[in-house]
Amino acid sequence: MEKSRLKEIFQSISPILISPKSSSLTLSFSKRFFLFQLFNKISGKIENDPFLNFIAVLKNYKILGRFLHGTIKELYRDRNKFYFKKFFMNDELYESVKSDLEWVYNKNSDMNLTITKRGIIIYDNYKKDSFNVLLLTIHSGTCMPKDIQAKQAITKSKRLLEEDINTHKIYGNLVLEKGGIWVDNKFSRFACDYNRSPENAIYKNNPNKKSQNYWKEEITHSQRKSLMEGYVEFYFMLGHLIETHRFNIIFDGHSMKNMKNRPSISFGTRYIPIFYMPIVKSMQRKLITLGYNSVSLNKPFEGGYILKWMNNRFPDIFIFSMEVNKKLYMSRNRRRTIIKKLKKLSENITHIFDIEESEQ
Repeated sequence: MEKSRLKEIFQSISPILISPKSSSLTLSFSKRFFLFQLFNKISGKIENDPFLNFIAVLKNYKILGRFLHGTIKELYRDRNKFYFKKFFMNDELYESVKSDLEWVYNKNSDMNLTITKRGIIIYDNYKKDSFNVLLLTIHSGTCMPKDIQAKQAITKSKRLLEEDINTHKIYGNLVLEKGGIWVDNKFSRFACDYNRSPENAIYKNNPNKKSQNYWKEEITHSQRKSLMEGYVEFYFMLGHLIETHRFNIIFDGHSMKNMKNRPSISFGTRYIPIFYMPIVKSMQRKLITLGYNSVSLNKPFEGGYILKWMNNRFPDIFIFSMEVNKKLYMSRNRRRTIIKKLKKLSENITHIFDIEESEQ
């Protein structure tokens, strides 16, 4: 980031202007010199620290409104405080974020976090000049605003059978143990699906298929606007993460229903530059060696809108998605997660990212 731009950002977030005008605070020459030195130190720190750079950008553009950021130790400490609870849009969202914070804290307490009031959590375990993954689990959330749920034809119990239950616990260890940044979403895709284009992000009823009628009542303009504000926030943050950090792999993690002819695991490779395909095929072989009897490419999904969006803007980056069949970690009726199976699946997926020299 250019120094002039950093100065502009610093001025927007600092309570004191570096160059006060006649109508503002008057500072002595020595104090001005001190502030000049301080600014140089801060700008250098931001230039060398992608997290500070990213936070400065978010504050400067003010797209997100209020958001929380700090170390996981600080936010874990404050998880039961009034300000933390009331920060979120509703109690369900608060309880979901709090539960995840406790789970992650016990695994890795040395990270920075950024949290939006709509439940986007950015876990920052980025290691400069090292191997870093950008992990997305954008369908792991199940939280639904009550006013939106009231207008939906699909019941909560049926919706939960469709949701990507606990995918954040399947894929999250990849960043917690190795390195990189993990963007998790606690908001249900049945409210607004961040893996679809803007015009399709809020699901529409299908007049030809009763099973795909999601709404019994039309949502209002203000409700639609509120849902889409979260969509805009997400893509704003995602774009700036990619601009301010260097990632070796960008990985979008999902789960899928166990339907006829579906594999145990599938990679979505439609948007991968050909140069990187040998690495994906090596991962595929590793999973087969680990005992997964059907590991496919692009079956049934090739990669969603989010990968298409990134590929259009950053065509040379290594991006792909993964779908794990729910039969691998959930009970037969798909209403309960089997913790032992989930842990083993998570360990195996984390293991395939141990990329050897010959694979790069």
